[in-house]
Parts: sequence; structure tokens; C-alpha cells
Amino acid sequence: MNAERTSAEIDGPRGAASHRSKPLAGFLALVTGVFGAHRLYLGSRYWWVYPLVAMPSIAFAFSAREWFREPAFFVFVLVALVGALEAILFCLTPDERWDQRHNIGSGRRSNSGVGTVMIAIAALMLGAVALLSVMAIALEGVFTAVGGR
Repeated sequence: MNAERTSAEIDGPRGAASHRSKPLAGFLALVTGVFGAHRLYLGSRYWWVYPLVAMPSIAFAFSAREWFREPAFFVFVLVALVGALEAILFCLTPDERWDQRHNIGSGRRSNSGVGTVMIAIAALMLGAVALLSVMAIALEGVFTAVGGR
């Protein structure tokens, strides 16, 4: 069964389906990716998986003294990285394909511009910084455990 529902299925028979904005979906994925707001906006049935994984893991991480070294923190960052990756994928999807997937029956066509590309660039930059930071923390822990300083 497909987890994604079309706009027409969400809006029902009461009229034209609503238009799903690609820049808004990308922005939501970047900013609120750990909460699954972008998937809720797009009508995904399983949007709740993101917060189900992310929220308990960050709560467990914050309960420790060095929260940034806890494995639960790395799980939270992984969910955030998935959100950043989805922001990039949403923003770089061609308009025609986006409309075929998310705007069936809306009567409008997507016309992405520079803003969509800027969201993708911001997602790439923030994702890269988060990934490198987490890798540095993890490798420091490995080297310390092995017998380094």
C-alpha cells in the first residue's frame, strides 16, 4: 500500500484539490523535519514516524550529562539529516514531476524559482555541518576509548 495519498484523496469530493507548494514542503522538511511536518503537509499517512523516533531519542540524550555523546543524540541527528535530505530532494524535483505526484487535480502548475534552489542549498549546508559535527564527536569518542588522549 502506498504511504503517499494524492491531493484529491485528501481533499475528497468537495471540489478541487489543494495545491501543494514545493518550496513550502522543502522549507518544512528543513526546519521541522524531525517533527514530520513536511510529510503531514504532503498528506503522508506515516508522518508520525519522524517524531516517534526523534522525540524520545533527544529526551534520552538530554537526560545524560554529556548529551552530545549519547547514542540517542546520534539517532536524533540522523532523523534531522533525513529531513535535510528530503528538503533537497523536494526542492530539486522537476516541477512537472512534482505536480504529477502532489498536485493532481489542483488546477495549478508549480513554477519554482530561485527560492527553491536557495532552500536546497541551505539544506545541503546545514546537513553537511551536522554530519561533520556528529562524525567528529563520534570519532573523538572512538579514539578516546581506544587509548588516545
